Amino acid sequence: MIAEYIALFITLIYSFIILLFAFGWMKLRSSEMTEEISKNPVSIIIACRNEEKNIPSLLQSLINQSYPKNKTGILIIDDHSSDGSISIIKKYSEKYEFIKLLKLPDNQSGKKDAINFGIINSNSDVIITIDADCIAGPDWLQAMMNYYITYRPKMLSGPVTFRNPKGIFPKLQNLEFLSLIGSGAGAIGINKPIMNNGSNLLFEKNLYENSNLMSEFASGDDIFLMLHAKSIDKKSIHFIKSKDAIVYTKPAQSVTEFFNQRIRWTSKSKAYRDFDIIFTAVIVTLINALLVLSAVCAITDIYFLKITLSVFLIKSLIDLIILIPVTCFFKQSRLLLFFPFVQLIYPLYIVTTVISGLTGKFVWKDRKY
Repeated sequence: MIAEYIALFITLIYSFIILLFAFGWMKLRSSEMTEEISKNPVSIIIACRNEEKNIPSLLQSLINQSYPKNKTGILIIDDHSSDGSISIIKKYSEKYEFIKLLKLPDNQSGKKDAINFGIINSNSDVIITIDADCIAGPDWLQAMMNYYITYRPKMLSGPVTFRNPKGIFPKLQNLEFLSLIGSGAGAIGINKPIMNNGSNLLFEKNLYENSNLMSEFASGDDIFLMLHAKSIDKKSIHFIKSKDAIVYTKPAQSVTEFFNQRIRWTSKSKAYRDFDIIFTAVIVTLINALLVLSAVCAITDIYFLKITLSVFLIKSLIDLIILIPVTCFFKQSRLLLFFPFVQLIYPLYIVTTVISGLTGKFVWKDRKY
C-alpha cells in the first residue's frame, strides 16, 4: 500500500511539471519573419575541433544567410584540430572577409575555452553560438536578430533538431532530443528556464562578461550563462518559436558516442543550485527509477506489476501532451511511431545516465574527462 502512495505522489508531481511545460510551449508566441531586416552587428562564434567533414556545410549555410554580410562576423576558433579543418577554414576566410579563423592558444583547450576566446576577440554587442556540426536555413540569422531587436531579451534560445535522421537509432535520438527542446522551451514559456542549447543561442556580450562560469566543468557554459541571466531577470530569457530559426545538427553515430554526450551533459549538474532545475531533475529521475525498480520487483511479486503498468501508462499519456505539439512544430510527427519503444527504454537509460554522469568519466573530442 505504501508503494502505491509513493508511486502516485511521484507520478502526480511529474505529470504537473510536464503539463506546465506543455502549457509554456503553447504560451510561447509564434515568431514569423518580417520584411524589415535588422542591421545590428552580430558575431557568430564557432568552436571547432576535428570537424573537416562538417565545417564546409556549416560555413556554406552561413554564407547563404539573408542577413547583411557587412553586419555579420563569423569567428571560428580552432581547438587544436589534427585533421584538415584548419586548411578548409583558411580557404573560406581568404575568400570571405567576414569569416575569421582564430587558433586557441597552446595553454588552452576545450569548447569552453574556445567560446571564451572567440567572445573576447569579437567586436559586436550581440553574440550567437552555433556548433561546427550544424547547418542553418537562409533566414536563420535574420529571424534571430529580428526577434532580438523587437523584444530585447538578454538571452534567446533557438530551436534545434536533427537533419535528415536515417535509421532507427538516429530517429529514436531525435524524438528524445525534441522532448528536451520542447521541455526547455516550455519552461522558458512559464518563466522557469531550466535548459537551453548552445547549438543555437543568442546572448548579449555584456551578460557573458559579467557572468561567473564554472571553469572546472568541460561543458555547460550555455546553462551556467542562462542561470546568470535568470538571477538578474528570469523574464529576460526567451525562446524563439520560429521555423526560420531552426538549426539542424547531427545525431550520435554510435551508442557509445550517445552515452558519452549525455554523461557530459549530466556531469555539470553537480554545480547546479537552481531550484527549478534540481526539482525537475529529481522528479524525472525518481519516476524513471520507480519504473525500473517496480519492473524488477514485478518479476517476483505480481503486486508491483500493477504499479509499473499504471505509472507507465500515465507517464506515457502525459509525455504525449507535450511531444505532439513539439513534433508538429518541427514537422516530424512521424517520429511518434517510435514513441512506445522510447518509453520502454527511457527509464533504464535515464537511471544509467544519471549515475554515470554524477560518478563516471566520459570521452569528448578524443579527450578524456
